[in-house]
Amino acid sequence: MAGDEVNAHEAWEAGTLALAFELFSICAAQGSEGSMLDLGYFYDEGIGTPQDKKQAMRWYKKAYRLGSSSAASNIAVLYREQGRFSLSAEWFRRAVHLQDGDAEVELAKLLIAGKGVRKSLSAAMEHLLNALASDRITPAGIEEAEELLRQIQR
Repeated sequence: MAGDEVNAHEAWEAGTLALAFELFSICAAQGSEGSMLDLGYFYDEGIGTPQDKKQAMRWYKKAYRLGSSSAASNIAVLYREQGRFSLSAEWFRRAVHLQDGDAEVELAKLLIAGKGVRKSLSAAMEHLLNALASDRITPAGIEEAEELLRQIQR
């Protein structure tokens, strides 16, 4: 399986997207959490296959059940795109529970806006501070958390 995953990533990088999709499908069917996440992303974005948000959700949920915080965040984003903000907040909370610093930022944004949750600047600030203390946050997430904190503190 590991060899197929490496080949899938190489095919993706080379732009042979249908092959990458096929290889991720094989690895996902064999139980690879990473391939389930990647397969969900391919369906989500229509990479190497027609876009299918239901299939994306299906594969993200399978990856989440195996412990993927990224899958939980991606599920939250799908719900947010549908305007289902309370479900989005629930799934960002699940990602936060799995130590996802970027999910802390996304949850804070919902708290600031009062979308799907009761508006709470103090709770948002707490999530932003947690995000900045996280070692599982992207540079873009750090930048966004810092900017949101500045806005709250004005």
